[in-house]
Amino acid sequence: MTSVLVSHPHANANANGTAAAFAGAGRLSAYVTGAAAAAGTYRARQVERLAKRLPIVANRIVRGIHPQHLWSLGPLELAARLASRTARRARLPGPSAYDAMFTCHDAAVAMLPWPRGVEVVYAYEDGALRTFQRAARRDLRRIWDLPIPHYATLQRMWIDESRRWPGAMGDGPPLEPDWKRWRKDAELALATQVSVPSQFTRESLESAGVKVPVAVTPFGFPVEEFPAKRERPSDRFTVIAVGTQDLRKGTPYLLEAWKRGDLRDARLRLIGPMRLTPAFVAPYADLFEHLPHVPRVHLGAEYRGADLLVLPTLGDGCPLVVQEAICSGTPVVTTRCGNGPDCITTGVDGWVIPERDVDALVEALRAAHADRERTFAIGQAARGPRGALDLGGGRAVALSPAPVMSEHGDASYRLAQAKGQPAEASPERAGEAASEASTPATNDPPVALVAPNYHPVRAAWVITRCAWPGRSWLAATTRGSISTSGALGVRLH
Repeated sequence: MTSVLVSHPHANANANGTAAAFAGAGRLSAYVTGAAAAAGTYRARQVERLAKRLPIVANRIVRGIHPQHLWSLGPLELAARLASRTARRARLPGPSAYDAMFTCHDAAVAMLPWPRGVEVVYAYEDGALRTFQRAARRDLRRIWDLPIPHYATLQRMWIDESRRWPGAMGDGPPLEPDWKRWRKDAELALATQVSVPSQFTRESLESAGVKVPVAVTPFGFPVEEFPAKRERPSDRFTVIAVGTQDLRKGTPYLLEAWKRGDLRDARLRLIGPMRLTPAFVAPYADLFEHLPHVPRVHLGAEYRGADLLVLPTLGDGCPLVVQEAICSGTPVVTTRCGNGPDCITTGVDGWVIPERDVDALVEALRAAHADRERTFAIGQAARGPRGALDLGGGRAVALSPAPVMSEHGDASYRLAQAKGQPAEASPERAGEAASEASTPATNDPPVALVAPNYHPVRAAWVITRCAWPGRSWLAATTRGSISTSGALGVRLH
């Protein structure tokens, strides 16, 4: 059976679910990530106690993965974050905490001794280059997970929106620097297959001329984490928008639509960091409530207390807020620029409207406001079939992006499941059922919080080489010509 090594720097929900899906199929060789603890272990119980005071740390408890398969590089993640922030405070040039974390993790995974028998390496955008170089030298298959649209699509969007809404982002659009675009190109050139969470993301790769096979593997629905509401909210009509409030998420269109809609006895709540300038937001300041942060453990109450979630996004892969709202029984208004078309049928279990269309958004808001009972019924219809996706263990299910399955067959199988529809398993999937069902349970060994043979001196070298500002760090992120194996060379200029 194919053995898969999964790599992600900070144990986010999507990566955890992907690794858990491979583990459930008996295919996971190792899940190498940042600070994390396997559910049910002593370390996880410590994290749970800490989460009572600091709820966000609960996200680092990984479920559905045997402790011996969880390789946590927590010290490296923390050191990379600290090194980047220290450099920023000292006003030194260098990478963001995100970039330092991803490049350091990638370098560390490339140096670690991998488990025997690894056949496939599954790594994420911005954190795959050196890992893929090593995998290519061993002639292993390399799956590149692209969670959001290709950077060229996002760059065009940022430029267009900055012109359409002047002054909204202050210093201008947040475009990727040259070195980071070169790194992304190099990772993609090394990949043997790409996994994306939505058709929109796949289209962004096609528009960029990518020829590598691409499988659409939608994220699952966290049905246990976000239970459905049982009755319509009794308070005034409430619309929420969850996530970073900026141009990419379409926040200006929502603010303008709310202003034009002029709904009576209604409120708009923006949940998440505000990335629009105070001067831009000022004309709308009296129209909405802003909560800069709500812990994930409290988000369910926000969804259940709302009549509607609105996400007029212009460039998303598979925003989890859509799945979370649907699980909570709250209908969603969104655009095609994300996962809307993949899991919503307009007028039946939500609404997919044209992007950048304020009039369409006003119409959707007014319709939902005018008939709250129908809006509630649509939310219940959206939530209805999702229970079939609860595969146990209380974890968010990210359906397996299969590296050894057909490009289209199992992608369509998983897509049908994600929409709660019956689907006929592909021949590959059908052939695996018996082996998956017979995978024996194992006893928990002592928790492994740090990867085996991971030496602190190596960690210090990785941080100095990859995270500290200067030309050596830029060189480590791939500028120029990259040699990966005798048969494969990636030219970036």
